Amino acid sequence: MDPLRREMQIRTRIESIFNKREENFASRQEYHEYLEEREDIIFNLVERIDVKEMESRVEEYRRVNADSIVRNEALRAEELRRRVAAAEEGAGQAGVSGTAAAFQEGADAEPHQGMEYTATLPEAAAAAVLGTAPAPLPLAAAGADGNLQAAAGQLTGDAWLAMALSSGWRQDMPKRKALEQAFGSVLVF
Repeated sequence: MDPLRREMQIRTRIESIFNKREENFASRQEYHEYLEEREDIIFNLVERIDVKEMESRVEEYRRVNADSIVRNEALRAEELRRRVAAAEEGAGQAGVSGTAAAFQEGADAEPHQGMEYTATLPEAAAAAVLGTAPAPLPLAAAGADGNLQAAAGQLTGDAWLAMALSSGWRQDMPKRKALEQAFGSVLVF
């Protein structure tokens, strides 16, 4: 498995279990210690250091904090729902918040640490997140002419070609790309 993909899977799993928020702690220091512990567990699992011990710590934490995990996951889901709902209201429009508003004053504004940006999701992305987007058409096997066609037969090879050409694709592009790669690796002395 790809190391990056493996790390992302481990990180996602551990962060879904160790999902406490800053407001769950009495002080910011306690929260930072909690985040450090979470990152230590992720690092050890990714690097395969004391895997059995780390997995037992994760299971013990999951067992002891099951209610908190479910509650924080529900809060996260509710926040996502609100963001998507807000995005649907102003689909396609980006808003700027925090110190990023300085950029509205002019291009000479200096960015600095702590700048935050808030943008709304486009309507199609919001639908994809919520799962309300229409399902894509399944593709059937390539026809006799080599063109893919939708299973229901809505798009023909000519329609696919017209769409590809309108997006800037040309029929000679694959051949040109192959030639560029072939001759790009030839050394001439």
